[in-house]
Amino acid sequence: MPVSVVAGVILGAAAGLIGVGGGEFRIPVLLYLLRQDVKTAASVNLVVGFLTVALSFARRWGQHTWSSDQLSIAGLLTVASMMGALVGARYTHRFPSRGLLRVVVGYLLAVGAWMIIEALTQTEVHLLTPGGAMRAVLALVGGFVIAALAAALGVAGGEMRIPALMYLFGYDVRIAGTLSLFASIPTVAAGAFTYRQLGYLPDWALRIALAMGAGSLAGVLAGTALLPRVDSDLLKGLLGAVLLLATGALLLPAFRRDHSRGAA
Repeated sequence: MPVSVVAGVILGAAAGLIGVGGGEFRIPVLLYLLRQDVKTAASVNLVVGFLTVALSFARRWGQHTWSSDQLSIAGLLTVASMMGALVGARYTHRFPSRGLLRVVVGYLLAVGAWMIIEALTQTEVHLLTPGGAMRAVLALVGGFVIAALAAALGVAGGEMRIPALMYLFGYDVRIAGTLSLFASIPTVAAGAFTYRQLGYLPDWALRIALAMGAGSLAGVLAGTALLPRVDSDLLKGLLGAVLLLATGALLLPAFRRDHSRGAA
């Protein structure tokens, strides 16, 4: 239990500051240190992720002034994320695990490296500037795909969603982080509910999740308190570093072996 609480505090602080759920880092803790099988680890991770992203969002929401466009995208992402999470959690055994990991790792590696470059050079690039119906379609499709991938891996998906919001919709890293947290709430809630229904989250595992969640909530309070004091370029650089670290976490032998076995 002490390991669960300490890990929760550290990853909760990252969630509050950057806007990610931290699932890629909790999974190795659950697999290596707490010796959980992959489906139980994914289930515990989703419960902790729900507590983390919900409080992070609540703390960050009032720190921004929201436009109608941002609220519309948030709504579309939420609907798409809920549907994608249900599909990803229920059909995780049908996904080719190696191909899934390669796609996610490649994405995180490329985007993480680019964000660090942008932070160091203080530049900013937007790949697309969609408008009108295309903007709505992109939000729905992107939200669904990211949530399905995230639920299949047992994570919140912020590491994938935040860069998409920045480079495809042109949002600032702070806005993107908060919008991602909003979309992550139904993603992890739907995923955790589905895993519980399937029997992958027994009561003893739920107790581990609540212990880790308690630590995460304390970390979130610290991270969100620091957010207004952190420069945007520094925040982008930190996010890039987190993406690269997440890549390493997903490539750990235990994660790859256990995830492959659970998805078989």
